[in-house]
Amino acid sequence: MTLSRDPFTDGLGEATGPTHWPSLLPEETRAAWAELRGWVEQLVDRFALQTRVVPPCWYQHNTLVEALSALRDQERICFAPTASPAGAVDWFRALREVENQLSQACARTQCSINAHRSDPDRTWTTDPDTWQGFVDADLARRQQQVIDETLPER
Repeated sequence: MTLSRDPFTDGLGEATGPTHWPSLLPEETRAAWAELRGWVEQLVDRFALQTRVVPPCWYQHNTLVEALSALRDQERICFAPTASPAGAVDWFRALREVENQLSQACARTQCSINAHRSDPDRTWTTDPDTWQGFVDADLARRQQQVIDETLPER
């Protein structure tokens, strides 16, 4: 069987770099979601990933979206025409590392095939006064370091 097109590179489209989800413009969003969904579904099939790694509600969890998107970007670079001969091994290392991260994220929510559970809310807030004190002290330390470095030694 011969393919007239390479399904991997054909699927890359006009992609030139990693997707930074918080920066996507509204007109870019629909295509980005569709592309990632197709890739994730192929990934789950190719590697028989279990629900505890990628649940059906993966797209409702920012951690999973960001990790899967990064993994997809890693695959692109590892199998690019200019990639190192070790690219495939690099890809499998990345897959193993991200799979572990996905499992940990899924353990927090306990999502299943039949149930989605939201990510836990953050349980702390940054105290503004403590924060400002820290930033002021850090700035003063850095300014003093610059002064100390510019003074001639005696």
